Amino acid sequence: MRLLLLLLRTSRWDAVTGIVAGAAVGLSASGFAWVLQATIAHRGENWLAYTLAFVGFWLTYGLGSVLAGNRITRVAQRAVRDLRLSISRRILSLPLTVLEKDQARIFPVLTEDIAMISSATSRLPSAISGCATVLGCFVLLTVIAWPLALACLALLIVAVGLYVQPLRRFQRHLVVWRADWDRFARLLDAIVHGHKELILDQRKRTAFLEQQLEPIARRQEREMTGANTWEILIRRWGELLMLLGLGLLLFTLPWHAWATYDQFGRFLFVALFILSPLSTLVGFSTDLGRARLAINRINDVGGLLEQHAGPPPPPVTSAPVGFRHLALREVSYRHAGKEGAAFTLGPVTVAFDRPEVVLISGGNGSGKTTLLKVICGLYPADKGEITLDGRPLAAATLEEHRASFAVVFSDFFLFPSLLGYEQSPADEQARLLREMQLDRQVQVNADGEFSTTKLSQGQRKRLALVAALLEDKPVYVFDEWAADQDPGFRRLFYERILPGLRDRGKLVLAISHDEAYYPLADRHLHLVDGHITGDTRPVTT
Repeated sequence: MRLLLLLLRTSRWDAVTGIVAGAAVGLSASGFAWVLQATIAHRGENWLAYTLAFVGFWLTYGLGSVLAGNRITRVAQRAVRDLRLSISRRILSLPLTVLEKDQARIFPVLTEDIAMISSATSRLPSAISGCATVLGCFVLLTVIAWPLALACLALLIVAVGLYVQPLRRFQRHLVVWRADWDRFARLLDAIVHGHKELILDQRKRTAFLEQQLEPIARRQEREMTGANTWEILIRRWGELLMLLGLGLLLFTLPWHAWATYDQFGRFLFVALFILSPLSTLVGFSTDLGRARLAINRINDVGGLLEQHAGPPPPPVTSAPVGFRHLALREVSYRHAGKEGAAFTLGPVTVAFDRPEVVLISGGNGSGKTTLLKVICGLYPADKGEITLDGRPLAAATLEEHRASFAVVFSDFFLFPSLLGYEQSPADEQARLLREMQLDRQVQVNADGEFSTTKLSQGQRKRLALVAALLEDKPVYVFDEWAADQDPGFRRLFYERILPGLRDRGKLVLAISHDEAYYPLADRHLHLVDGHITGDTRPVTT
């Protein structure tokens, strides 16, 4: 029912048209049974009328099948599209902290669960026509021999009662399989992002495969095998019970005499038309089970997204003007870690003025990246206040504040194009690629797409820097950008790129461990255990 409501909400006209066309297909199939058995029973009398009826049912069956498939497929794919876009938009409005915590739960919804709904809707036209065929044929069976029809109906009621248990067993296996899929997806992600570490250490690799991946893979195998076994039984359930009923009625016909053998022959002829659509209809219940599970998962994740999603972002206008003065006053942020570990930044009190270059240092886990994410508005401050030109940063201006930053984090993602900045000046694109010595490897086409991103890590980070510089934002944030670069590019970064940004009126915040270049910055901040322990300016001579 929820699947049908989803389609009706998406496009009522297309869904109703598809349902009506599917029903017409089913009724025309039962019409075939009526024409054929009637023609045989009447020994060819009224053959012209029956021939015209057959042609009419044939045309309805063919045209209705195409129309039902087209309309249901169109509305189903539109529903899938809307679901994916809706969830994607809400993901993009989530706080970064929520996404970092629940991404293994969220992203399978976009792939596995929506794929289940798409698969179920693709079988909906056959289920609708099958239902109409069964109903139409049952009416015809009643006309031929109503006592036999009532006996079949009683058998069908018994079958439905017995059918509940196999369906529950199928759904139980499916629920366990789907719950494991989130954990399995996390392990697959570990294979990709932890590939280097696993390849280097055989002991670690063996433990990962045998203690984590293999047990859950075996459980997935077991649960899906169980689900499929029960599904096979379910899909054959209607056929088995129908054949059993027909056999019982035939072999006991001399005892109950509910119909003549001639009537039973006509009855059997029509009843056999029911077997295939009945099997389709019963089997569709397993598709509904999958769709119901998927919709439940989508609703659960949708509730999470709705709970944490912020207001819709304002439309993109002109380039952000940015602030001249940014201050953090007693700002604290508690970062929940894994397995109960946690890290607290602050309280931090610090101010920045455009233009200036600020280099930030500190040991691993000292809070450097967390501080930058708080400044950018990616992490919300738990306590304290952030002000921009003396005005407190508010939720209503958060999107505008974030738009002031161009960033290259240490775990940056390199998009395959100048996303949103495709119209940046071509001569500036070419100059930056030459400066980063990427002009022989990478070209930018008229749509802002890079010819390739299959580069070394250092080259990828240089290309990410090119993309960031083309954004021309008021504030630039770099998280250990020079860590993967050779001495020549480090010197270019500290001696030309950063001073050039300052000369253009930008504020630059860069995490760096290159102590030799600290004197070139306007300021040097040092963090220890989430606190700023040093805020120095170079000594000028």
